[in-house]
Amino acid sequence: MTYNGEYFDQVIDRRGTIAGKWDGLEFLYGDSDLIPMWVADTDFRPPREVVDAVIERAKHGIFGYGFYGFPYKDAVIDWHQRRNKITYQKDSVFFTPNVLVSLNNVVRALTEEGDQVLLFNPTYGPLEKEPLFAKREIVRARLLKEQGHYEIDFSAFEQLIKDNQIKLFILCNPHNPTGRVWTEEELVKLVTICQRYGIPIVSDEIHSDLIMPGQIFTPLMKVTRALAYDQVVMLSAPTKTFNMAGLQASYYITDNQDFVKKIDQVKAYSHTGDLLNSFAYLALAKAYEHGEDYVDTLNEYLFSNYEYLVEELEPFSFVAVTKLEATYLAWIELSSINLTGKELRAKMVESGVAIQSGDDFFEEEGLFFRVNIGCPRETLKAGVKAIITCLSELARAEGIE
Repeated sequence: MTYNGEYFDQVIDRRGTIAGKWDGLEFLYGDSDLIPMWVADTDFRPPREVVDAVIERAKHGIFGYGFYGFPYKDAVIDWHQRRNKITYQKDSVFFTPNVLVSLNNVVRALTEEGDQVLLFNPTYGPLEKEPLFAKREIVRARLLKEQGHYEIDFSAFEQLIKDNQIKLFILCNPHNPTGRVWTEEELVKLVTICQRYGIPIVSDEIHSDLIMPGQIFTPLMKVTRALAYDQVVMLSAPTKTFNMAGLQASYYITDNQDFVKKIDQVKAYSHTGDLLNSFAYLALAKAYEHGEDYVDTLNEYLFSNYEYLVEELEPFSFVAVTKLEATYLAWIELSSINLTGKELRAKMVESGVAIQSGDDFFEEEGLFFRVNIGCPRETLKAGVKAIITCLSELARAEGIE
């Protein structure tokens, strides 16, 4: 089927469906009657073909053990060929329940306890937490905010490698929470530095479909192949794009057969093999087979939501919305407000909205919060209204005009 904005305008009541985004509000924020603009989970239905396939499979009525999804690798390969102009081989694609399972396995496979792992700061929290859970030491490379978006300080990045014993670099491409789409030129510089010091790279590309108009996504493996550097593992999933996180469908890709063997050893120990549930395989295949028009329309809708957010917050002189190049997650800075991240979250809750603050992303400088705009415009308007109420109260408290 074809899609238009009306498909994403539908307001669908998700309460009572064990939806973490909605049903978790009372537990996480102490109030169930909030507009949830926190976790990276949209309020959109996936393509109709996905829903139909899951329903038809459920009608069968028997839910025994599934089988390894070798046939479904073609769906992954075909999608990336069409969308990103890159070809992956079947023996390089491996399924896992989610990206964080893949990340944890890769970290354990390629490093030892106590090893240093390099990440950009700020960062998607679990990218830092998973290595910490695996007893690795985190080294942070601070991103620079320049003219409304973030840049890489390449000299500082290389100096951190020189000054430390870095064993792995974890890249978020596109970047969460800042919404940056790293250019091919930037990725070449990053890979060249890592190659110089023999640093393996894990690239989380789960948001690679969610690219705003005028931006171009470059898969990291396009760059590493051109530079003949095979020390890379790519992580991805259809779950953010098509709102299917609850179905647990993900995969990682690497051309490095030595990495494959090392990761397989960890998977065998942790019993996190390539077997997904039957619904996950079907949903992944149908989303990738029928999802192109859906994604193109979705990205236009998300960018329109972003423009609405920027316009509504523009009157506040102390608010700076970072330029959104990818994802459905707006990264917003507040200046001249004397609050901690925890206090800001509490103030937002009092105004009727649930957000995540900068400390959820290990932000070390300034006061930031992240807003999920992956929702119907009606929901967005209600959430932005609550945010504006909070910002107005903060402005009065600080004497800001």
